[in-house]
Amino acid sequence: MLSFIAIIKAIILPPTVNFIIIAFGLLLNKINKHFSYLLITVGALSLVLFCFPPFSALLLKGLEQYPPLEPPVTVHNEQAIVVLSAGSYPYAKEYAKAIDGAAALQRNQYAAFLQNQTDLPILVSGGTVGFNTSSEAAIMTDTLSNSFKVQVKWQETKSRNTAENAMYSAAILKENDIETIYLVTHAWHMPRAVMMFEKQGINVTPAPTMFIEMMTNISSSYYLPAAYALQNVNIALHEYIGIFWYKLRY
Repeated sequence: MLSFIAIIKAIILPPTVNFIIIAFGLLLNKINKHFSYLLITVGALSLVLFCFPPFSALLLKGLEQYPPLEPPVTVHNEQAIVVLSAGSYPYAKEYAKAIDGAAALQRNQYAAFLQNQTDLPILVSGGTVGFNTSSEAAIMTDTLSNSFKVQVKWQETKSRNTAENAMYSAAILKENDIETIYLVTHAWHMPRAVMMFEKQGINVTPAPTMFIEMMTNISSSYYLPAAYALQNVNIALHEYIGIFWYKLRY
């Protein structure tokens, strides 16, 4: 069953918001043709714009406020690596178990690389969401241990969003006298994540991964509408709205 928050997110983000605008335009056709045409035009043209790869790349680029760490990574005051969850598949038949989604796998891959560089302990953060019976943290631990041969020291298994990632992870970190961390998440997610961890009194060295340049294949098709661009716009707008909401709420 979808939560109220999930429904709100779906309504205010593309492409649903575009369809809603177009639908209102059609409903108003007999009442006010000029306003009806305006809504239909705005809804349709914005949908086309959202499918335009250069536009989606521009939105994501605006979120990449923290540069990548340059290898070899040298430890200064950092005492641990914290990796944030990013979704999973509740049951993959070919593995006969739950596995990381693509985004979580990307974060885990970089966390494993960082751990090999620094030899710092890892905390994975993510609770039980959706149809999963296992926590995101448990699934990530399985991936790190069995696929990347990296051991996880702590699991934070109660969080359902970025704010809770920070709150519950900070409690574990403080119990272990850890004040400064490497924080691993996607480059576009890092601003909101850093903001929340710092509000919990944790010193953060951002360790972002998967910058937009890595995901952009410049070719003639880059200038044509594409489904992946619409997905990237959805991600970017979710982050911009999330940052604004978190500043108001926390």
